[in-house]
Amino acid sequence: MYPQDRRFGTGSRSTFKHTALAALLAGLLVAAPAFAGPPPPPPPDHGGPPPPVYRDSPPVYDPGPPPARPAPRPLPVVMRVIYAPFYVTGLILRYGVYYVLVAPLEVLGRTLDYGVEGGVEPDPGDASR
Repeated sequence: MYPQDRRFGTGSRSTFKHTALAALLAGLLVAAPAFAGPPPPPPPDHGGPPPPVYRDSPPVYDPGPPPARPAPRPLPVVMRVIYAPFYVTGLILRYGVYYVLVAPLEVLGRTLDYGVEGGVEPDPGDASR
C-alpha cells in the first residue's frame, strides 16, 4: 500500500489506539510540572539578632531650596535698538490678531448662543424696566 492510497478515517483500529496513547503520554509529560509538590520550607532561624525596630521614622534628607541665581545683565542699548522692531511686530501680531479677529468672533458666537441678555432672566423687581 502506497502513502497516497491512505485516506483519512480508513486506518485500522490499532493505529488509532497508538495515536491516542502517544497523545496521552505527551499530555502527561507536558502536565508533569503542574503536579509539583508544595514549596520548600523557609530556611531555619540561626538565632541571630532580630532586625532593628524603628520607633520614629528614619531620617529624611531635605536638600532645601536651590541657590538663588543672580539676575541676568540687561541688554546693551545697541541690542535693544536692533531688537525693538521685532518686539513691536510680535506684539502687533499677537494682540492685534486676537483683538481684531478672534475676540469679535467670540463675542458674536456668545451672542448667538445666549442672546443679547446673555441668558440671564431680567429681575422682575427691577425698576429700570
